[in-house]
Amino acid sequence: MATQPAAGWYDDGSGKQRWWDGTHWTEQYIDLRAPDIELRTDAGPPAAGPALAGWYDDQRGRTRWWDGRRWTADVRYSGQEQDFAGIVIDGRWIHFGDLSQPVAEVEASVDSGDALLRRPAFTTAAVERRMFGPGGPVTPRTINRAINRMAPHLVVAGAQVWVTPYPAAHDPEARRFVSWVNTSAEHYRYR
Repeated sequence: MATQPAAGWYDDGSGKQRWWDGTHWTEQYIDLRAPDIELRTDAGPPAAGPALAGWYDDQRGRTRWWDGRRWTADVRYSGQEQDFAGIVIDGRWIHFGDLSQPVAEVEASVDSGDALLRRPAFTTAAVERRMFGPGGPVTPRTINRAINRMAPHLVVAGAQVWVTPYPAAHDPEARRFVSWVNTSAEHYRYR
């Protein structure tokens, strides 16, 4: 099922910025080429269909390619992002594949797969269907295959729990990344 771009101001294909309400264009627009930029309305929005293909703010701290029918996996970040083991932090947001969470709502850690599997709070996330790994959702049925007991794992816990293994030789980089995530979370938590 295709999802529509989030509500917001977008180029409507005519050079104007028009309000997209999440399902269709509205009559409200602004023309950035006009000497006085003001909110305007007209009787005929340019199209009743979905937004044109292009790069749009996905309301999760990045721009994402909308192909005219659905969001694609192509994303752009600000250039200030930090990443490790498939997890990307970019300002107020943290991303893992198509998943995103506000960084203020997460806590990062590293631990061995064995230690994680013995932690009830960790395994409960799989039972509650809130856990995701590099291969997608981690369920009670797949947790023992998804978590390598012998490998170190990066964990980002919030509304969702993300877990991804990394090579033991990269432990110093993993710990620096965890520190960056937790410092960023603390910074944005009360802003």
